[in-house]
Amino acid sequence: MGGYGGINKPPCYSLGLWVDPKTTFVQTTVEVLQAADSPEDNWAAGVIQVDKILSEELGRTVRNGNSFRLVGFGANLKGFGGSSDQDVGFAGTAVIQYTPVTKNSVGAWQSLHKQWMKQKQLSSGVGKYVRYDDFELGWEASNLLGPGRTSQIRMGGLNDATQENVVIYGNSTDGATVSLKDYYDNLNPIPAASEDPFGAIIKEPKFLNKFPDFKQLIMPTSFTAVTIAEDDPDTYAGGMANGDISWLPSDNHLSHLTGTLYYYFKGVAPAPLLAPVIPDELKLTITLVYEGWAPLNKNC
Repeated sequence: MGGYGGINKPPCYSLGLWVDPKTTFVQTTVEVLQAADSPEDNWAAGVIQVDKILSEELGRTVRNGNSFRLVGFGANLKGFGGSSDQDVGFAGTAVIQYTPVTKNSVGAWQSLHKQWMKQKQLSSGVGKYVRYDDFELGWEASNLLGPGRTSQIRMGGLNDATQENVVIYGNSTDGATVSLKDYYDNLNPIPAASEDPFGAIIKEPKFLNKFPDFKQLIMPTSFTAVTIAEDDPDTYAGGMANGDISWLPSDNHLSHLTGTLYYYFKGVAPAPLLAPVIPDELKLTITLVYEGWAPLNKNC
């Protein structure tokens, strides 16, 4: 496969050629229960660990610390046997949140990964006898990776009594979590605004933090029936289901930092008069299409 984004020599903060020459589909399916009384709440939410799913499919270790190249994304709803009910269905939007690949986000990952590796080596916790150890980041304190997967670090040094879970976003809490965003922004404060000799501000900075905020991919989908009579929610006539994959231009892919993503689904709640007695339960499938990935390790 070609070099980084069509450029012969990739930048220092994301190195090497994109690996794996074939397009790979990553799918996550979760059950969604209709929440008619709380339309502001997420009907489903969680973390997708792309590197783990790719490892399972390809039969080899794919590291969490990569820049993953996304070329397509989409979501759809479907009924399934054994659900509590599925006579009305619902419409809604699935959202994927990801961390952009920038000089600062990669610099933050490299810096904390270096500390993590040093602690592992000093404690003899990593080496040729530890095959699958990997620096794996949760999304935030309330959204860690699966059991045993989120990496931990002693931010107070090896004598620190309690380890912290390493995550990408959220607040850092001593003895609980350390976030990449907090860690990097605290070590790289933004200089004060420019002032003239009289103390008047000339120019404000264009940014407040160096670590980038997450971005979102929006995926609307539906699986619905139509009610005929407003006073009889058990009367239906037909309906529809839709959902599709959005393909990015071949010369303009999207890259996200690490294999850790956060997703949520927010449904459109029915009017109280038409709310079903038994909430519908459907399955949501999120599909992500990858063309490859490149390591984040510095090499220049």
